[in-house]
Amino acid sequence: MDNSVALEIDGDEVIVRGSEITSDRAARLFFLGSLGATCNENCWRCPRRRQSMEKLVVRINTFLERKGWQVSRERIADAAVQRALERKRSFQRTREAAEAFFGGESTISLAKLERAMASQGWRGERKLRPHQQQGALHALTAGSAANFSVPGAGKTATTIAVAAAHLDAKTIDLVLVVGPLSCFAPWEHEVMAVLPDRLRTLRVRGSSANRRRLYSQIRGTQVVLVSYATAAADKVALIELCRTYRVMMVVDESHRAKRFKGGVWAPALIEIAKEARVRMILSGTPMPQSGKDLYSQFSILWPEGELTGPREDFALRVDREFSGLMRDLRPFMTRTPKQALGLKPYSIVRHDVPLVGTQAEIYELIEGYFRKQIQNAEAWTDKIELLKRARPIRLLQAAANPDVLNRGDSYYRLPSMEVGNASLMERLAAYRALETPAKTAFALKLLREFAIAGRKVVCWSNFIANLDQFSQAVRALGIACFQVDGRVAAGMESDSNHAEGEEEPETRERVIESFLDHGGAAVLVANPASCSESISLHRACRVAVYLDRTYDCALFLQSIDRIHRLGLPPDAEVEVHVLNATVGGRSTIDQLVDASLLQKEGAMLQLLQGAEVVPLGSSEDPLEGAEGERRDLESLLRFLLGEGG
Repeated sequence: MDNSVALEIDGDEVIVRGSEITSDRAARLFFLGSLGATCNENCWRCPRRRQSMEKLVVRINTFLERKGWQVSRERIADAAVQRALERKRSFQRTREAAEAFFGGESTISLAKLERAMASQGWRGERKLRPHQQQGALHALTAGSAANFSVPGAGKTATTIAVAAAHLDAKTIDLVLVVGPLSCFAPWEHEVMAVLPDRLRTLRVRGSSANRRRLYSQIRGTQVVLVSYATAAADKVALIELCRTYRVMMVVDESHRAKRFKGGVWAPALIEIAKEARVRMILSGTPMPQSGKDLYSQFSILWPEGELTGPREDFALRVDREFSGLMRDLRPFMTRTPKQALGLKPYSIVRHDVPLVGTQAEIYELIEGYFRKQIQNAEAWTDKIELLKRARPIRLLQAAANPDVLNRGDSYYRLPSMEVGNASLMERLAAYRALETPAKTAFALKLLREFAIAGRKVVCWSNFIANLDQFSQAVRALGIACFQVDGRVAAGMESDSNHAEGEEEPETRERVIESFLDHGGAAVLVANPASCSESISLHRACRVAVYLDRTYDCALFLQSIDRIHRLGLPPDAEVEVHVLNATVGGRSTIDQLVDASLLQKEGAMLQLLQGAEVVPLGSSEDPLEGAEGERRDLESLLRFLLGEGG
């Protein structure tokens, strides 16, 4: 048998010639089944399709050599294979260095890093903490690295230190940051704090014409800030930027590009990343749902698939050998747990707030409505299903502010409440004119005390209508009040083709800055979902008041991280005030939520703030997360049946 073949490139096809190649069974399966090739007189013609020519050549060459064929390659094809082999060798050397780093060996010393930072003008008073030093040294060792340290660990400053070392070594000219709009202000503040004389920030915003103008003005030694939506829209321009300059590409809050298959953002970022000299991804919660969330993020780090392998293989490993997959990924990621930040623990003060008057009547009528819904079902599972269908979040709304039930909620995709109980509906319709919700009144009393002391406070509620009414009540007291919610800080970015300054998320930045910079007492009213990332309030705010909470423990703990994070003075006291409604001297759903969050807290803290990178298992449906897990529904059902609480 003649097992020699020749490999060449002809236009958009790879041609494989050999006297036996078209009759070999394994080869026929590969070329016909996998590549969609056509057979023509002792040769296969393989179309490029959607992959690069280089990737196709390497794939064919790998298959042939693995099956024992002797491959000769024409010049262009051989160059493609040699480049791939060199990338593979380079990746292996980098992997070995990264593994050695975690074994205590580092190719870069801390002294060398500090000299490079000083050379670039790093401000001496902003020294890196030990965990930040480790993060920077790891990134410099691994070349392209993930920093998955907990929220508030100082990932931005760590990344700027990495950039300073690369600038000093002349391996990069500028930094391209792709992230949510909410990360722009923290990057601007941090650059100004540590390297004001070396780096300048540039926001690429506005219309396509304005963005083209801004790209033309880039000259190096800049931190270019681009949103995810803009990066996808301007992929070609950013690829050209990476070809013109030596670029360090940073993807902030990288879990936003987690989509395993399809989408627009991740594919665009992977294409841009191929042209960048250095790549970093940053996220405090890299796996919101599952291990598959890591595929696109690590494909940005190593866009030729050296680390992830094929998409289908990655998915299979997530399902079958997740621990082995994480061992392979771990050399390229670092994570600082929250306990390493040295923060003084925050204190939680719980306040029982009696519901009175019409609010108490409404709450009890809704409880009665729930009991009526479940009374005709005999099987426990049927009762649970009926309870879930009735929407337990209605009890949380009633305990917070019954008028919320008169309005639809766009975040939870809930309509206004309509039930066949005339007494309940009459009370709801008249409620706002009758009285102030009990928890609103109690919170206002707390705020008066904090205002006298000149303190700033963030007040959290999960319901937009409640935020609006509470803000009005705070302003009526004469206390400066600022509001941020999903209408201003949308979780997903809008299209970039707007006039400069018109996009709502930038308004959110101004609102938060106004709150933090306001002289004297002030209140920020917000919902946790709109401030779950890239928001730091600790500079001026150390007190949080929760008008209501849901069963979503991750969202609750992330909201605390807004005021409890790196940068707090050692003696800073962080206070968390939780308002729990009671009615007629007994518990309400608030106490059930409190007990559930306490039960979940230990495990969730380990997931959110521990040293290991693990999936959170969060639901993509906000309402499902807010109403809790099966055991939460069972606890509520027992409560309604009079078996507890």
